[in-house]
Amino acid sequence: MNYHAFWSASSKVRNTMNGTPEQAIEPRPGKEQLAQRYWAQRSKLLVGNRHDTVSGRLVAVYSETPSVGSAWVPVAVSNDDEAKSLCVWWNSTPVRLMLLNRRSKKLTYPSWSLDQLRSVAVPSPENPAWDDLLAAYRQACDIELLPLRDGERCEGRRIIDQASARVLDVPETTIADWRHRLAREPTIANRAAEPSAN
Repeated sequence: MNYHAFWSASSKVRNTMNGTPEQAIEPRPGKEQLAQRYWAQRSKLLVGNRHDTVSGRLVAVYSETPSVGSAWVPVAVSNDDEAKSLCVWWNSTPVRLMLLNRRSKKLTYPSWSLDQLRSVAVPSPENPAWDDLLAAYRQACDIELLPLRDGERCEGRRIIDQASARVLDVPETTIADWRHRLAREPTIANRAAEPSAN
């Protein structure tokens, strides 16, 4: 049996929230039962467990085909709309900040454990702005997301962050300021830190 898998985290392969697994994999001899256990956890929402802060574009992808992944962790969801809404949330600037605060090893290519991913705060479907996340997915799912260093000129990120601001009940300008600051952060902008004004 072949399994559908999101294998690559490359920004050349993964650049829109709406994704398609690019690889069919077959379990190695003797590993069929392990593969079936992993396959039982397949989902339409997958979250990255590592990320290139300079060139990476996505933290989460949605797929019409329930999948597993190599650099991607399937997330249990109740239905397609929840998967799409959470895909937007995971790609928002607030979640990027939460993840960067948890990064370990190489600062420009962090990886996260399952416990670190589970510690990221996610909104409940009861949140008054939950429908805004789904609307943002529908509006931006096929827009190419630019790397964080180009976040200020990325229409998709602007749509995503407008919805995240409503979820957090903060002004959109607050999230836009976070996006602006992230774009200038040395491990994202891929340049030396600017000297202190003092």
